Amino acid sequence: MNLLYPKAEDTLSVVLKLPGETCNINCHYCYEKRKPYPGSSSLTAEMLEQFLTLMGERPLSVMLHGGEPLLVGQHRMLSLIRVLMQHPAPVSYSIQTNGTLLNARWLDFFDEHCPSLDIGISLDGTAAGNAHRVDYRGKLTYDRVVRALDLLASRNRACGVIVVVTKLLLGQADAVVDEMLNHPAIRNVKLSPCLDYKVTSKDHRGISGRQIRALNPSDAVQPGWATAPGEYSQFLQEIFVSWRDKKAYHHFLLEPFVSIVRALSGRPTGFTHFDYRKDPFVVTLYPDGRIGSCDELTMPEALLGTVDAGISVQDLIDQAHDRQYFRKLGMLLRDCEGCRVANICRGGSLPDRVRYEQDTDHTAYCRSRIDIIESVRDLAKRD
Repeated sequence: MNLLYPKAEDTLSVVLKLPGETCNINCHYCYEKRKPYPGSSSLTAEMLEQFLTLMGERPLSVMLHGGEPLLVGQHRMLSLIRVLMQHPAPVSYSIQTNGTLLNARWLDFFDEHCPSLDIGISLDGTAAGNAHRVDYRGKLTYDRVVRALDLLASRNRACGVIVVVTKLLLGQADAVVDEMLNHPAIRNVKLSPCLDYKVTSKDHRGISGRQIRALNPSDAVQPGWATAPGEYSQFLQEIFVSWRDKKAYHHFLLEPFVSIVRALSGRPTGFTHFDYRKDPFVVTLYPDGRIGSCDELTMPEALLGTVDAGISVQDLIDQAHDRQYFRKLGMLLRDCEGCRVANICRGGSLPDRVRYEQDTDHTAYCRSRIDIIESVRDLAKRD
């Protein structure tokens, strides 16, 4: 299996880090706040124009991201949306927000200026499971997120939810499904693994900083919030059964199961964890003009180039073939040759695999993938 790079005519997935790492909350496990940032800044319309010029006329799938993207305010958000609307090829839009700032004014703004925008909310399953998502005073954010979900439902707006599966959710599969069913705005749910292994957190001040240090001391192998691959796989098997038995599929789709079923039938997916198109297929623009690969990969290792260099984004992607870091990512996929689920797993998540290379049992990640794929395949056959 080889690392596939996008062709010039392919729709490119683009993540725009509107305020960089700046956020109004301080999640214990936040990967964005582990990256080197030269300073606090927000993406400007001029920087975005330069970036889109380097894109040429290719179609784009754009995610407005951060940090917390709503922190840029409506005036700057509108200037960025107007630049995106001038792109000569089709552009689809989505936003990933922690939900705590989403209010009627923001929904009115999106209805007027970007009605096709897909909204994603971050909520880790249940009130108890969401306890790693705190503000800088260490206070829980769950109630504020639920208010946003209720507001969306009151306006007949649908949204997706990303659930980061930490240790707090283990054994709570039924409760997670029930929580998602309680919010009629939720139409799709993505269960994201938290497979952190030997990660270094920044030294944040205040209560939340102390919480992070307690959960992830400097000598920790696995942070207190992280799950092992086998634990994540077991949770997925449990929640798949709950989702099926409660007939929750009538209310919301659940990833990675939609992607697993598509892969079982030989179809492509939109989820890089179960697709041949891997993380270099995602391009990230930072406020200071850096252009990186998938934002889950570490920086500066995943740096492709900068806007000021004036090189097309396709050339930057093509040049990544010869970079040591990207050759390393490609080598990980070659280890998949001969695996009995390779055509379904399709190599898994490269950021997670890079982290677990350090583990003495580096096959644990692959074993967990085999377990969940075979479990879903068996249950699907039985039904």
